[in-house]
Amino acid sequence: MATRSRLLAVQEMASDVLRLVRGAGGKLVGNWPTLLALVLAGFTVKLATLKLALLAGAVGWALGVAIFAFTAAGLAAAVMFMFRSLLPGQPWPKFPMVLAPFLMVYVATDHFDGYLIDPALERQVTMDVSAAVVLIVAVMLRWLMPLWTAVQDRRWAGWVRTGLDICWMSMVAFTIASHPLSRWLAELTHPVSWLFSAVFTVLLVPLAWLAVGVLALGFRPLDAPELVRRAGVPLTLITCLLIVVVQQVPLLLWQIERLAIGTRDPEAFWQPITGLIGAANSAIGVLLVVCLAASLLIASGADEAGVAGQRGGAHDPYRDRFGVGGRDEEDGHLVGI
Repeated sequence: MATRSRLLAVQEMASDVLRLVRGAGGKLVGNWPTLLALVLAGFTVKLATLKLALLAGAVGWALGVAIFAFTAAGLAAAVMFMFRSLLPGQPWPKFPMVLAPFLMVYVATDHFDGYLIDPALERQVTMDVSAAVVLIVAVMLRWLMPLWTAVQDRRWAGWVRTGLDICWMSMVAFTIASHPLSRWLAELTHPVSWLFSAVFTVLLVPLAWLAVGVLALGFRPLDAPELVRRAGVPLTLITCLLIVVVQQVPLLLWQIERLAIGTRDPEAFWQPITGLIGAANSAIGVLLVVCLAASLLIASGADEAGVAGQRGGAHDPYRDRFGVGGRDEEDGHLVGI
């Protein structure tokens, strides 16, 4: 009897995973023009901002670093619009709140490498004195703005606050990604670095992707545990593993492209196109991850209004959607809606 119960549980979980993947595929097929346009726009803005930062760096390196801090914002905005196009009708979030978990993804997937269009001529941004000055000034201005009442009441004050938040948050993430202290800590933990790397890659980064989706839809951070409970912890963990697999798609595409194109001169052929190909491959990876994360959020009922205590998709044995995601059942009893 116990063996049969375990077998039924495994079959139900397999069914939930299949439904999750099919849901992600359905979202991709049904919304691919919008999603593709958004993700390409996000990477275009990212590359354009990087190019502008490098040009500004020739005038003043601190100015270039300040503009470089906004390279993550364009891509984060595109991802936010992608989630909202898949699950419309939610209140708009504060952008810095969405940017916070996205920067973890941004750092982990090496987007701070820049995708330089011309690596032979363009200087790589590094954490130096100028970058540190930009970070300190952004933090000080953001801290002083609420104290400056003449500025605080202006219509444009909210945009300035958001810009300062983007700047200092991105610079902190960039510091973590590039500062020698980070490499020193990595060397210090070398005996167990594999464990930290596994936890970060397999759990923290996928959860950061889910957090980006939750916050982009206008939910509060405290709502996330309830959404996970309604989707089911096993399904959430399986989704994390699927996100890890999907994040390898850009690397797989790069290897396929190398095999398809064949041997070419590194400087004359590969160097000029490496940045653009890398951005295009990464765009496909982001597109697939967003669809997968959105599918889990739909399983949690995030696409519906919801009432406290309702059951989620993992607790819908009849698959009739009664009582799921804000409909008409609460704690096993029908309720008016």
